[in-house]
Amino acid sequence: MNIKVIGAAGGQVTGSAYIVHTKHARILVDCGLFQGSKQSEQLNRPPTRPNAKLDAVLVTHGHLDHTGRLPMLARLGYSGPVYATPVTIEMTALILRDAARIQQQDNLRENRKRAR
Repeated sequence: MNIKVIGAAGGQVTGSAYIVHTKHARILVDCGLFQGSKQSEQLNRPPTRPNAKLDAVLVTHGHLDHTGRLPMLARLGYSGPVYATPVTIEMTALILRDAARIQQQDNLRENRKRAR
């Protein structure tokens, strides 16, 4: 088994993402968003190469720093299974919708500032 840390390491506490690679499967554990400073935001790239084969995604819990890049992963073409507890699935859906709404409001506010 091989584990590759691709988030929440090197001084970061957000952006949790790990790839667990066994003889039989390649699993992404968490797909979290980096949060905090502008430098953290720049880390919010795809958690794996767009053409990398993943057999599954496992979400440990619904916080944004563990789920925030799931929409990006789907947009890049991942359509495989995502495993999580029912409560985690419910919480993730709520948090991702709320985060999208907040981002949209932030963008509108920033665009209004720039238009002045």
